[in-house]
Amino acid sequence: MSNTARKIVGTWLLLGCAMVFFQVIIGGVTRLTDSGLSITEWKPIKGIVPPLNETEWNAEFELYKQKVQYKTINEGMSLGEFKWIYFWEYFHRFWGRFMGFVFILPFSFFVLKKWFDKTAMRQIGILFVWGGVIGIYGWLMVRSGLTGVYVPPIHLSIHLMLALSLFGYLVYMTTSVLRGNVSHVPCPMSHLKNFAIAILLLLFLQIFFGGIVSGMKAGLAYPTWPDMNGEIIPSALFSLPPSAAGFTEYSAQDYWGRTFIQFFHRFTAYVLVGLVIYFWYKSRSITSDKIFAAGLYLFPFTVLLQAVIGIVTVLNCTGKIPVFWGVMHQAGAMLLIANTVFILFHLRPNSQ
Repeated sequence: MSNTARKIVGTWLLLGCAMVFFQVIIGGVTRLTDSGLSITEWKPIKGIVPPLNETEWNAEFELYKQKVQYKTINEGMSLGEFKWIYFWEYFHRFWGRFMGFVFILPFSFFVLKKWFDKTAMRQIGILFVWGGVIGIYGWLMVRSGLTGVYVPPIHLSIHLMLALSLFGYLVYMTTSVLRGNVSHVPCPMSHLKNFAIAILLLLFLQIFFGGIVSGMKAGLAYPTWPDMNGEIIPSALFSLPPSAAGFTEYSAQDYWGRTFIQFFHRFTAYVLVGLVIYFWYKSRSITSDKIFAAGLYLFPFTVLLQAVIGIVTVLNCTGKIPVFWGVMHQAGAMLLIANTVFILFHLRPNSQ
């Protein structure tokens, strides 16, 4: 691939990263505004066009009125209020379709120009399949929630993990293309590479449990920091019987589950902050490459920013989940993933 082709393909992939980032943000707003169940049918083609007149809007509203969520928490809502939650779910689905066009059309052009070798074709093929799986699972997730008040937390977390895994994979591909598939590290750094992999795995575990925290609305149970309602280790972990009910189906009564998941999420955050700062300390002088060095120096800042946003989110969970801070916390997680993957790329041997 020529330098010109590499820059064009890299820009295309970078645009893809931005679009996936934005899609996850839209998904966060959709979830936190309880909008995800407002569209009760999956219409991959016909669903591109939203309701265009009052008759069509009323038909969609009547479908929603038949669902448990409406009867439980939204009974009596106006058509205008329904249009607001419908907008977010529709926008989320529309953006997914739009991303498909943005990926497929330039890709077809690049194939005609013969810019991709077999390895690149395989990598992009994985990207397309992965995106399709996320779309299908997204509908299965919504369908699982239509019989209840909310989507089960476990499904929300799996859907989020699939999306963020795709985002990380795309960041790695983008970095590889724009950096000429060269690590810019003078010698193999297997110990630091393994350290970075461990951080990435722990980060994904943390985000998975963060999705459960969001799905269980666990922040409402302990809107305090650094303690948890006056306790460092909440006594509910020992005084209440362990329960997993709130993990698989939303349950406001599963107080033990809310306690455990938020305690675990906080503890893992502290571990991550410590590991990232220690990693930066051990790796800060391994390269003279300015771009890689910038990524290394951003690492502790990124993890501390995410921790601060998480704290602010918890402190604002008084009575309801703060949509803005919840979405910012999700955005911070994506920035931290991108930073980790960027560093990990530079630590692998040039032959990989």
